Amino acid sequence: MTTLNAASPVHLQIQTIFGVRSQLDSSLFFSDEHTVIYPAGNQFILANVETKGQRIFRCSELEHIDCIIVHSNAAIVAVVASGMNADKQNTIISFYDLHTTLGKRKRMFELRDGPMTITSMAFSHDAKYLAILECGNREYTLSLWLWQKSRLAASVKLSQVEGVTVLSQVLFHPNDNNLLSIIGRRYCRFIRHLDGNLRIQSSSAKLDQYDFISHAWYDSSRFIAGTSNGHVCVLFNGDVQTEIDVIENRDRPITTIPRTISTNSSLGKSIGRSGFNTSQQENLDTSRVTGEEVTSISIVNKGFFCLIGGKRLCLFSKIADSWDFAKTREYIVPSSEIGAARSSTISSSIQSQNSNDKQPLNNNHSMWKVVVSPKEEHVLVLTSKQQIYSVSDMTRDQSAESIEPFPLELIFNAFHQSSIRGLDIAVQKPFFISSGDDHTIRLWNYETNTIEQMKLYNEPVYAITMHPSGHQIVVAFASKVALMNVLIDGFATVKEYPIHAAHQVKFSNGGHLFAVIDANIIQIISPVYLKVIHRFNHGQTVRQILWTKNDLALYSQSSNYFVTWNLQNQKKIFELKPSYRLDGGFVADREDKIVYLASDDGLIRAFNYGQLNHEVKLPQDDKPSCLQIFPSNEALICGTQRGSIYIIKTPLTKASTSIFHYLAHSAKITQIVVAFHEALIISSCEDGILMLWETHVKSSTKSEDWTPVVLHNKARFIHLSQTIEALQNEEQELKRNQEYRLHQIETTYVADLQRRTDMSLNERQHHENIIERQLIEKEKEQRDFEAKYADLKEKFENERQRIEEEDRENIGRELQKEGDLIRLAQKIMEDNESRLKATMEASENEIRDIAEYFTGKIRETENELVALRKKSRLAIDSNEIEKKNLEADVDDEQLKIKLEFENERRRLIETNAKLQKEFKETHEYQVHILNLKQAEQETSAQTVKKRIQDNVLRVQGMSEEISSLKNEINERKQTINEKLDRISDLELKNQELEKFQYVLNYKIEELTRLIQPREQEIERMRNQLLEMASEREKKETELSRNRFHNVEQKRTLHAVNTQVEYERQKRKEYDNALRRIKNDILAHFADVSDPKSVKNAVAHLYEKHVQNDNVKSIYTTADISGAVSEEIQAQDRQRLFLERTTSDLKRKLNSDLHATKANRMRIMNENALLLQELNNLRQELKVVRGRIQDYEVAKKTFGERSVHSIDALVQTLNADAGNYVVRHRDSELIKEVQKNQQEILHLRQHLSRVQAGYSPLSTNTNVNDDTANISILKLV
Repeated sequence: MTTLNAASPVHLQIQTIFGVRSQLDSSLFFSDEHTVIYPAGNQFILANVETKGQRIFRCSELEHIDCIIVHSNAAIVAVVASGMNADKQNTIISFYDLHTTLGKRKRMFELRDGPMTITSMAFSHDAKYLAILECGNREYTLSLWLWQKSRLAASVKLSQVEGVTVLSQVLFHPNDNNLLSIIGRRYCRFIRHLDGNLRIQSSSAKLDQYDFISHAWYDSSRFIAGTSNGHVCVLFNGDVQTEIDVIENRDRPITTIPRTISTNSSLGKSIGRSGFNTSQQENLDTSRVTGEEVTSISIVNKGFFCLIGGKRLCLFSKIADSWDFAKTREYIVPSSEIGAARSSTISSSIQSQNSNDKQPLNNNHSMWKVVVSPKEEHVLVLTSKQQIYSVSDMTRDQSAESIEPFPLELIFNAFHQSSIRGLDIAVQKPFFISSGDDHTIRLWNYETNTIEQMKLYNEPVYAITMHPSGHQIVVAFASKVALMNVLIDGFATVKEYPIHAAHQVKFSNGGHLFAVIDANIIQIISPVYLKVIHRFNHGQTVRQILWTKNDLALYSQSSNYFVTWNLQNQKKIFELKPSYRLDGGFVADREDKIVYLASDDGLIRAFNYGQLNHEVKLPQDDKPSCLQIFPSNEALICGTQRGSIYIIKTPLTKASTSIFHYLAHSAKITQIVVAFHEALIISSCEDGILMLWETHVKSSTKSEDWTPVVLHNKARFIHLSQTIEALQNEEQELKRNQEYRLHQIETTYVADLQRRTDMSLNERQHHENIIERQLIEKEKEQRDFEAKYADLKEKFENERQRIEEEDRENIGRELQKEGDLIRLAQKIMEDNESRLKATMEASENEIRDIAEYFTGKIRETENELVALRKKSRLAIDSNEIEKKNLEADVDDEQLKIKLEFENERRRLIETNAKLQKEFKETHEYQVHILNLKQAEQETSAQTVKKRIQDNVLRVQGMSEEISSLKNEINERKQTINEKLDRISDLELKNQELEKFQYVLNYKIEELTRLIQPREQEIERMRNQLLEMASEREKKETELSRNRFHNVEQKRTLHAVNTQVEYERQKRKEYDNALRRIKNDILAHFADVSDPKSVKNAVAHLYEKHVQNDNVKSIYTTADISGAVSEEIQAQDRQRLFLERTTSDLKRKLNSDLHATKANRMRIMNENALLLQELNNLRQELKVVRGRIQDYEVAKKTFGERSVHSIDALVQTLNADAGNYVVRHRDSELIKEVQKNQQEILHLRQHLSRVQAGYSPLSTNTNVNDDTANISILKLV
């Protein structure tokens, strides 16, 4: 961390970070197979997805970051930042190492002297080049950088002249770092880097209806692009080859080109949508966001992932032998992060009130980017709510019946989704609790770095505090303040208080009280008695409160008013009304003597008993947002608006105060808490990130007010560290022992390998001897096989005759059975008719008997009913008579027995009523029974009638069956005849298969034996061919050089001979001229005595030899005294010689050009022939492999038939010795081997002639050489 002074009282080091930096939609990358890198605050985190461990390094550019890109193979991260220099607006890029020295800056340079908007960035596959697509003033610029040299390799501008409207993404070719692909609206081009320039390759593809926003290379010739209207296109050379509609149940059809179009129901390395700085693009076009856009495409083995509208992640798999893709799986973000969390203690709170408050939290939860590890073991997704999910169960296909998509799972802890407002830490347990604007409360364990509990509410959570014991919390909601108990499986509400929008709550140091801010009122509540103890009127809206160390006083602060309250007499101890705003928080020392107040002007002031002692100003015009203090050495911890943390040494002095700066968060720090043991600091910010800092305190004085549980835990922690150190030493010792054992094992292995190699050589020699003996035995067994084959053939003929006789007998028996079946059918028909008549008569008699029986029963029942009625009437009459007699006889005793008579009368009346009731019930029951029996008889009668009808129908059906049986008998006759023919055909085929099954085993073994030596011979001949080709090229080069040298020598010799001939002719002319002059002199000066004749002779000679134009040149050239004329003539001769040489060279150059062109055409023709031969060889190899596979299948089939003996195999091979196919194939192999041997011999002769210095063979020889090369390639 960066500090301003080396003598810091507290050294901070980041231990763990919970959260992902927001507002960066393309900030998740894989650095290796199990490590993912992402920014959090002003730090980079390298998290292991298997062990969940973190490695963290600081990056100063993250404070002004624009975009990030990572090259996983080269372990390089590039960070683009703008506006780091306050004096000028420039854009710089920095490169950090992720492998050798973590966090080391390898290179940094300036991209542009001024602001710029980056649309897309891409590394080449070898990390040599970095491509950057910029946007500015409706014009795009593509730059190619050699980042290791900080040099711009090439750049090109893309404007509306080239058909560019909106560009989205640029990518490098996966194998060629000089080829780039760029996409956009109605635009798809390839750009080639050549000779320091970027050249746009032309394309004739019609892309007017496509708005490409993301793409990824599938292989070296095709890439997959996603559009803004929910289509995925497979492009080949810039032209759409296949189009896939990934939107299900589309309302209106989308016009597409007439190509192979597939839907996601029948069809079907990580590049996301360019999300670096798209504000300028959004200004250019706002219609691209449709909710159906394919924002990210990631290539996996035989398929790809694509993000559709940020809501769905779909996996498409390639269909074999085509370029169509089928959707195999679909993933979505869970409706709540609680459902995706891994901890079993996480719960949810579904409350009835304010149910609509939670809807905005989940409606905007969308996926930003999907990344795939290099070996495709992990697939992660980054969402807009700063969560990282993983794709699970990739191997299990989604069933056709299941239409529900699979939910994603959280790979790490569930992070906060928005600003964190509340933060507090326990004393007796390693817990701290946080709450934020995402309506959640999260209980963390800072020892295991996991979430113990999490609860989601339907209303905002403004503040939270935790009891020092860690067993209770106080939560301030928008409509209430709740006191809760921390349980194993959640939070249980103890008491709710009707306090609205309390922005801070605070437990006292002892935990027996807690204070709540209610606008300008401070309420002191007891968690024991669950009632309000005190109320203080601050006078203004309170922003922060703090308890003193002895819990006898309370500090409260508003924007411009600070008060200290006495809880015993409820009076003000001290108050302060400054002229500046107190927006940065406050803190008191451990003795409550000095109070440090932070104001909005960046000053921190120290007040001692109400008097201002000193003040200090934060550097870089930073403003404080919260304050905290170390109890041991009273060092101040200040969080700022920019996200930095300052450690300020106390006491504050008038001289320069030591301030130590730590670059932490990227947003305003909201809370800072210090653990009771001062070894841990936790900070939170408005970006939803929690940072756990490990502290190293110098000259600290630990407080002694810890509880016994804490002391016990401290001793346990010390013992645990000692145990860990001992275990580490033991681990080192075990590692050394293991290395020594591995060395011993390696030595033993080398010796054993040598021994086994010798044994294998000996066994190989032994096997070769066995093979030779087996060949001798094979010849002997072949002779035996021929004799056995004759016997088997004779047996087969006898067996065939016997089978034919048995078949004829079977046919006779089948015909006899057919006649029996016909007679049986007639007999069954007659029996059915007689049975039908008997059944009808029996049913009529039975109906008649049943009717008579039930009629008699009804009469008997009626007679019994009449008798019962008479009996009851007689009983009633007798009772009346007895009653009258008793009244007449006992008049005198009426008064005595009146009561008894009344009772008896009442009893008799009741008995009479009961008898009447029983008689009535009995009568009704019997009538009901009779009715039921009558209904059953009617039912049985109807059943008999139905049975009679069924019998009639059955008779009709049987007559139809008789006719069908007759037809079936005829069909069986035809089937028997067909089966007889089929049996004869199958017998013939079976014979051929039995013959061929033995041949297959032999051919498989023979081909296996032939393949190995031929492969070795092919490899040797290939190497020899390459050597011969190289030597031939050398010889041809030497011959062409010698030929050119000879031609030059010949031309030089010809020029010299021409010059000599010219000089000879010239000398001859001179001699003739001299001879003529001498003859004229002798003829004219024979007589010199006559002066007149001499004069005339001189005049005649002058006129003849001097004034004559024809001989003037002779005298001119023959003049020995004319030195100047000879020099001029020499220059003329040299000029003529050079002109002739130049013309000869031009002629030779033209002839060489024609020869070179002819050679090139010949080489192209030869290459075409070689490619044709190679394709033929591949087809032949495919055929041979298919035959081998057929042989293996036949071998397996014959093995199932128990054909395993060598004798049977040899017999079959000898039996098939006359087979045309086998003989023809063997003859072809022998001819091909002989032809290849002749070609090899011819090539060796040619090579020996070339090496000996002789001229190569004639044109026919060269043609044979080419044929030989082609034949050798054919053999390969």
